[in-house]
Amino acid sequence: MRTRFPIAVVALACCALAQQAAPGFEGRWTGGFAAGDSLAQQTAPVPPVSADDPFAGVVEKTTAEPQAEPRSWVKRFFTENFGFRKEVMSQFSSDFEGGYSSRQSVGFEVLKKFSTGTSTFASFNFQGRMVRRDGFIPVQNDMEGENRAGWTFEYHNLYLDFYNLGGKVGRVNLRAGRFYVPFGLNLQTDTHGPVMQLSNDRNFGFERDWYTGLWGSVNRHVNYDLYYLVGSGYDLAYRGQKGLGAGRVSLANRYSSRFGLEGGASVMAGERLGMMGQVIDTRRFGGDGRWRRAVPTGSVAVTGEFSGGRDGRSDVFMQLEQVEYLRASRRWGVAGQYRRFRDSSGVDDAVIGEFSWYFRNDVGNSNLHWVKAYLAYSRARTVLTLQYYFYR
Repeated sequence: MRTRFPIAVVALACCALAQQAAPGFEGRWTGGFAAGDSLAQQTAPVPPVSADDPFAGVVEKTTAEPQAEPRSWVKRFFTENFGFRKEVMSQFSSDFEGGYSSRQSVGFEVLKKFSTGTSTFASFNFQGRMVRRDGFIPVQNDMEGENRAGWTFEYHNLYLDFYNLGGKVGRVNLRAGRFYVPFGLNLQTDTHGPVMQLSNDRNFGFERDWYTGLWGSVNRHVNYDLYYLVGSGYDLAYRGQKGLGAGRVSLANRYSSRFGLEGGASVMAGERLGMMGQVIDTRRFGGDGRWRRAVPTGSVAVTGEFSGGRDGRSDVFMQLEQVEYLRASRRWGVAGQYRRFRDSSGVDDAVIGEFSWYFRNDVGNSNLHWVKAYLAYSRARTVLTLQYYFYR
């Protein structure tokens, strides 16, 4: 199945949502009624003149307020609750053994919310990049780049959210499209730009997949995610796999804002496609956590992800430990990570260090500008990556 069909379906859905969010026809005849009111005022009886009242016989004159010209749904779509962000990335890697890779890209992100006069009922997100690659070295944020030499247009996020479909506000929401795999901390972590990633790319072979399902809050303490995934990674395609079922429970956002604490438990089972296109019977269960704490000179974050299960007949185990420090000025930061994946073929592990200098580092990740130096040491190779990134 080609990916043009789901993109077209999402585009048509956005058009329908934009028309549904259009204001009603009430008030469009105000000009006519205002004219009628003026006529009534002209024919109203004049009060009798009194010598004691200097204002006797004076009739108050009123004018109708000018009415705004109705705008088309197309203009409303691109002006109301619409965001467009630009992205530039330049990345070079070397393995110190003659291997070299270059990844240059220009991208964008479209964010659109659909609202009535009182609430937001849906939103749309699309991230795309035009990428030029020369050479290939496996780096955490480009595991899919081996078969994309030269110029390629890539999509990353492409999904629709529908809010408050039942129960209390925030209780039942629907997501459909391509987004982070709902396993571990990836759903709560923006890894679109950075070189350093979490464990899903190594654990499943991809960090994003096509899926649909429900998400929301169980109560004020616990959130949930429940999805069906295609299990194909980048392309929306069925090539013999039946897909995956995934569920996750996690701490509500209040724990992050009050205590700097995030965490949860995830489970996934079914069939997915491997890196070579083979169907893999997959079983995973795992736990994760992140604790962020202020220190006198900045902030420290400690992250852990652990999961186990099976790929076919092979037992697998994945672990990731990560420590980050960000200066109070948000101008620079350092991070270290250890990750280890074990299956019947052996152990794949790496020790990673990263230094970041920020020109802009918005707390909400809406305005980012940095340079990073990334060094990864593994049994197979040592890789140095330099990255420039701009997003606004």
